[in-house]
Amino acid sequence: MLHQVAEFMARRVWYAWLLRVAICSAGTLLIGPLTAAALFLFFPTGDPDALRQMLGWFRIAIVVSAIVAMVLTYYFVRLCFRFLDRRDPSELRMDINARMPLMLVSGCIVSANLLAVIFLFQWSLGWIEVKSVSDPVNPVFFWSAFTSLVQFASIGFSEEVRYRAYGYASGEGSVPLPVLVIANAVIYALLHAQYNQFGIIALLNLMVIAGFYIAALHFFNSIWFGVGFHFAWDFVQVSVLGLAFSGTGNSSLFVIEQTGPPILVGGTALIEAGLVYFVVFAAATSLIVYLLRQRSANLTPV
Repeated sequence: MLHQVAEFMARRVWYAWLLRVAICSAGTLLIGPLTAAALFLFFPTGDPDALRQMLGWFRIAIVVSAIVAMVLTYYFVRLCFRFLDRRDPSELRMDINARMPLMLVSGCIVSANLLAVIFLFQWSLGWIEVKSVSDPVNPVFFWSAFTSLVQFASIGFSEEVRYRAYGYASGEGSVPLPVLVIANAVIYALLHAQYNQFGIIALLNLMVIAGFYIAALHFFNSIWFGVGFHFAWDFVQVSVLGLAFSGTGNSSLFVIEQTGPPILVGGTALIEAGLVYFVVFAAATSLIVYLLRQRSANLTPV
């Protein structure tokens, strides 16, 4: 492995790879804000008081901009792969086909159930106290949850397509696998450095989570399981279980007080800063890697 790394660094192909990833990342990161800004041009006034009175239209603008941003991100990444990498976009593993809905739903189900188990584990130890349960049919809660659902879908989709589909596929064949996996994991982890609880534990945990997404990408040969898992992970923890807060004014179905040790359960800004999540994702990643090796062994001619 060290020989591969040394040879790779000597050939300096990593300059071109990082440049491609930087260009694609910058473009996709700008799509969301630019889409939202373009939609707000249709508002009749820029007066903050008037905008507050147009809350319904404001929510619609958020939802529409998130959906448009996902579509633009999808095609922008494919264009980058075709013209920057000069490769067939099918290698991105994000084609829209008959398997896509199944992969998305499977990722959502696995993610939601995993979080539910973690939630019940903490509750059974007395680390979580449920203060109240929101009325799911209350219009205020419903529209807040719906807006969050679309926003988290956009975030999960964009991050997986940007870093796992493009960032990973762009390096395949030219970057040694250990370097590719570690670089992808570090970049993904550092994206969360703005959170208050970000530290060494969070850095390691998020790198392991990135490894989980990459392992799932190989196992399913599709980005869509990871997209569904990522979206459901954010939405369920914030808008259903109340384990964390986002900066978008979300309300949660369960209103809780978390009193468990922060080193184990993380914090309200970043639950992934807890060691519980390291154990869970390290085990999940190890299981997928084991299954991949078993499948590869079964396919090897005797």
